[in-house]
Amino acid sequence: MRTYRYLHLDVFTNRPLQGNQLAVFPDAANLEPVLMQSIALEMAFSETTFVLPPETSDTHARVRIFTPRDEIPMAGHPTIGTTFALAHEGTLAPEQKSITLGLGIGPTLVRLEWKAGRLHFAWMTQPIPEFGAIPANTGDLAAALGIKEADIRDTGLPVQVASSGLPFLKAARSRLSAAVIIESRPMIPRVNCCGSSSPAVQCGALPPPLTENGRQPPARIANFIC
Repeated sequence: MRTYRYLHLDVFTNRPLQGNQLAVFPDAANLEPVLMQSIALEMAFSETTFVLPPETSDTHARVRIFTPRDEIPMAGHPTIGTTFALAHEGTLAPEQKSITLGLGIGPTLVRLEWKAGRLHFAWMTQPIPEFGAIPANTGDLAAALGIKEADIRDTGLPVQVASSGLPFLKAARSRLSAAVIIESRPMIPRVNCCGSSSPAVQCGALPPPLTENGRQPPARIANFIC
């Protein structure tokens, strides 16, 4: 039986039990990818990261990011959260200016700010956004999202695939109250659905369901046995 230690972080918040949850396995060198995926499913967080030795000379560590269903090439809060986890573990030297993590998209620079010997802020460098296909059939998209086609059409804004390392289909909707129900379907793995109300546009990411039971481990720093 192998035992692996992990850290449970709340990212993008200064209060426990808020923000974005993340599990970080700081020493995953002997974990097989199939087992990483199984652990991510068991954790039931939106993402779980596994820190491995660097694969190239221009990176400090290799970081693999898994959702409960798939490995993804990059994501924002897992990258920032993993950086803070490495600082907590003492992997980063105090006042170190930056770290370069090997993600699925390649070397990714994270600049660091310290306060009183503790990591205070991290700036992630992301690829320049790329814009892809514009689906012509918004009716099928609306049906997949569980909203009316008019909720998309009336915004006057295009529906388009955009990526800064992880492709999303961006869709605006005219009514904030429009119900959105999204299921795990291969054709629409990730959708951002924005509700607009003058003068602001409010947005939120709507990924497919993560697990059937939504279990979450209670511990903030714990062991995982497999």
